Amino acid sequence: MISPCVSVDIHPSLFPEAIQARLRASFQTRRIHGAFHYDTARRAHRWMQVHAAHSPAFHAEDARSIYDRAAAESVASLAADASAPWACIGLGCGSGHKEARVAAALAARGGTGIYLPVDVSVPLVLIARGAALAKVPGLRVHGIAADLIDSDDLPAAIGPWTPPGARRWFTLFGMLPNFEPGFIVPRLAAWMRPGDRVLFSANLAPGPDLETGVRTVLPQYDNPETRLWLRTLLEDHGVAPDAGAVEFRIERDAAGAGCARIAADWVVQRPSALILDQETFALGVGDRLRLFFSWRYTREALEPLFSAQGLRCVQSWIADSGQEGVFLAERTDRD
Repeated sequence: MISPCVSVDIHPSLFPEAIQARLRASFQTRRIHGAFHYDTARRAHRWMQVHAAHSPAFHAEDARSIYDRAAAESVASLAADASAPWACIGLGCGSGHKEARVAAALAARGGTGIYLPVDVSVPLVLIARGAALAKVPGLRVHGIAADLIDSDDLPAAIGPWTPPGARRWFTLFGMLPNFEPGFIVPRLAAWMRPGDRVLFSANLAPGPDLETGVRTVLPQYDNPETRLWLRTLLEDHGVAPDAGAVEFRIERDAAGAGCARIAADWVVQRPSALILDQETFALGVGDRLRLFFSWRYTREALEPLFSAQGLRCVQSWIADSGQEGVFLAERTDRD
């Protein structure tokens, strides 16, 4: 009898001592590491409720269609050798429905392939695995749980699962907004080899004016479902829901790089405390904790951001609303 168990590799960035250290640092600095909003089944479930209620990729046909087109058209542009092995690496895969489209397009070409969903949340890795298998029954899938911020050695985890000589195809859907621009693109470029490709999505500011465009999309964040999701971590560590409130605001990039971010802070309204094991971190009235941020870019700001790291953008698909885009980039040899 075949075992019904599923294997997921756990990167050292998710070992208990590493998680505790990041949590402690988050509470001390009052800047919550973004991974903690997804890393338990409860938080992942509440995030999926936010996605289902407010994500254009879930509700708007123009946003959904760009992911279908990007998967089909980017894979169709590959060289004609259908027997070549491939590996699809879904960085920050979340629920995995967008990544499953790419894996299905690659599998339809033939050749030996594998899909590697990578996420900080083991529950989401498993959900992404199921999404891919629903699209491509029998697809070889192996999940990796890792924190993308603290896993600079991720290629070592990917390598053993990648077929020899495979064309590597990365995805980075929904992740670019939640990292500082100067961090995630250089890290992605360091993980990729010349000839590798990446499909990434970006949240865009629609219209000609950056701040006006960001205000247009603010309701996708400033809503009851998102507030509930963002305060879940605080509730799980001893803060009562009525001890404060989630406050959203728009922050411009000081460097004027064609991007602005929507930020969410927990503003303390009555004394409370975060509890971690036997430690407490007191919160006084008026204190603020940075819970979350999401960058919005102008389309013109993205290409220089990637090309500076040796990633050449070769195709793009923009939703009619101008709120979301998918981009295909190739890793070039800069040396």
